[in-house]
Amino acid sequence: MKNLLLLFSILLLVSCKEEPPKPTGTNAEAKARFSEELQVTTNRRVDLLPEAREEVSQWLAYATAQNEMESLRNSSGYEILDSSNSIMQIMESLKSSIPDTLQTPAVISRSNVLVTKAKILHQLSNKKEKDAAEIFDVANDLIVEFDNFKLQLNELFLKTPVDFEQELDEEFEKSLEPDSTGTIPLFREEEKI
Repeated sequence: MKNLLLLFSILLLVSCKEEPPKPTGTNAEAKARFSEELQVTTNRRVDLLPEAREEVSQWLAYATAQNEMESLRNSSGYEILDSSNSIMQIMESLKSSIPDTLQTPAVISRSNVLVTKAKILHQLSNKKEKDAAEIFDVANDLIVEFDNFKLQLNELFLKTPVDFEQELDEEFEKSLEPDSTGTIPLFREEEKI
């Protein structure tokens, strides 16, 4: 009976023994994937109009975000993981420091999108099992959304059709004013060479 009990105990210990996980190629593949550089899926780069550039020239949070997005374009997966917390803080700072002259619903909405994407990137970067494809996708989305933010800033300074029409009217009226010789420019004879 003791032998049977001993045999049963040994069998129980052997069958309950956990086997270490077999090394698979997925861990090595994940490490290799994070060492790759971010492939930005858009070729579009948005430059600010001179008026918009003048408006944001004193906005430190914008300059910091712009620099961070430029460096994100050339980052590896590991660099994205390391910078995800600072990106989130930069985008929150950008949102909270929008100058009064730019505080429109559209600009605020775009800044909210940037904060949301940055928080998602931060969350994905802090997961126990990180997925490189997900992190690269969100980093790419963040770059695209920052370009959309710059487009929104540009739209604040675009002339409306009414402004454009008024400018044309002023130019036409100016062309009807007589010059120093007393002739109206529309009726001057063109000089032939």
